[in-house]
Amino acid sequence: MRSFCFTVDVDRDANIPVPGMSQAGSYNRGLGTAPRFRSSGEGIGTLTGILDEMGVRATYFAEARTLSKIGAQHLEGREVGIHGFDHEDFTGTFPPGGKKELLKRACEAVEDLTGKRPRCSRMPYMKISEDIPPILSEIGIRYDSSQYQDMDKEVMPYVLGGVVEVPVPVTRDASEKKIVGYLWPMHEGKRPPGDYVRMASRMENGIFTLATHSWHMSERIDGGYVTKQDAKANENNLREVIAGILDMGFKAETLPDAAERFGVR
Repeated sequence: MRSFCFTVDVDRDANIPVPGMSQAGSYNRGLGTAPRFRSSGEGIGTLTGILDEMGVRATYFAEARTLSKIGAQHLEGREVGIHGFDHEDFTGTFPPGGKKELLKRACEAVEDLTGKRPRCSRMPYMKISEDIPPILSEIGIRYDSSQYQDMDKEVMPYVLGGVVEVPVPVTRDASEKKIVGYLWPMHEGKRPPGDYVRMASRMENGIFTLATHSWHMSERIDGGYVTKQDAKANENNLREVIAGILDMGFKAETLPDAAERFGVR
């Protein structure tokens, strides 16, 4: 039994940590590191269009500030979780109660914008400290995807501090080079789509979670905003990955549906 969870981090363009601040900025394109949202707004429309075309029910982890800037029109009726309020590093130092307050605010903002209370989360930077899962559970989050797990024929969900954790797989490719279930290297032109299809082919049982960023459809860290030709190639690469995984018989599901199908709820 194999599930395929396609996940999208909807966050500020080319996000980077900014020294001395808990909020993230955007990669400096010559105008400083203030957060930008243009690429994320463009990219989410492209992504949802491709996923709808291919019949893939995805899970979106929306950073509250970004969603308030780009709007939630493309996410109506979809599984939308939280991704921090300002893409904070929640392993850092916060005042007493500060983490819970920010995560609660993120939930409320996403609910206000989408009309539906979020039940999923992914911590920014894929960093989750041991105090976070109980907080997530307290504010109504039931499913999380903020950890990596080595993939040896299967990756299964598990309970982590009161929430169901659906990890992102990590393994080695044919050249013994580390490969992670994030499409970042493909969008940057450093890995072909087939690498991710071959990665999925090694899974015999469990949930294959694949992740990308909305902004990465329109912008690269290395090279800046993509041309129309490169954007089209980017879209076709994504289609190739998804089609290759579906052709192997994986069932495309949201994070909660996949976790429940494997008996973890």
